[in-house]
Amino acid sequence: MKKTAVIYILLILLTAKPMVNGMERDEMIDLATFTQEQGVAIDHWQVTLKETLDIEKINQIVEDMKNSRLVTMTEDENVIKYLLRDVHKEAAIDVTYSVVIAKADPYQAEMIAVIEGSQWSSQIEDEYLSIKRLIKKEFFTESLKIFACLKTGIGGIMKADDFVERITNYFNLEHIVTQNDTIANSSHEKVIYGYTDLWKQNFIIQGTQMNLQLAVVTDDDKNLTYTIGTPILINEY
Repeated sequence: MKKTAVIYILLILLTAKPMVNGMERDEMIDLATFTQEQGVAIDHWQVTLKETLDIEKINQIVEDMKNSRLVTMTEDENVIKYLLRDVHKEAAIDVTYSVVIAKADPYQAEMIAVIEGSQWSSQIEDEYLSIKRLIKKEFFTESLKIFACLKTGIGGIMKADDFVERITNYFNLEHIVTQNDTIANSSHEKVIYGYTDLWKQNFIIQGTQMNLQLAVVTDDDKNLTYTIGTPILINEY
């Protein structure tokens, strides 16, 4: 059973971003490096870039998208949505671009780019960074929000408490909050929130900074699935 993360108070803050070897840290690379060092298989990873842009820039993006035969357009009573998918087969990376124009406010629209894959290696890491830089340069400004998410494969090779302890120590997590829940199909879910000063964005829960969320789900066969997100999980897990 998957569940969408619900946050009652969510505020993204921008601060000075730490550097690694003279370069900005990348949250996805940090998550993938940690997971691989623990000997846990990566099942899926995803980086989402989002920003609300003025309609002039959006119109140009939409016109460029329309030049592709792969673009699709859908419309309902509330929004018009353009979707374009770009597959990088050699690097096993998918990129999806979408523009969402709300009919209630036609002067602004949301631009979303999603980079994702089901494998991770040094080659994929390099290609991911290249794709991300190009997307940021072409579509976004410094005001964009970036969400990284990584999901592990199902397995029982490490106890949940051990994994939580390792991620806590690895990222030097502070302000740790744990939420336990039992889902209708009897699987057990634990969600841990924490804060690390390694990354740029964070959100506020009851006056406390947070920027890492870990969901631990145990199915009926006692298999564990870990889903890690920063600054928060915006997808189901």
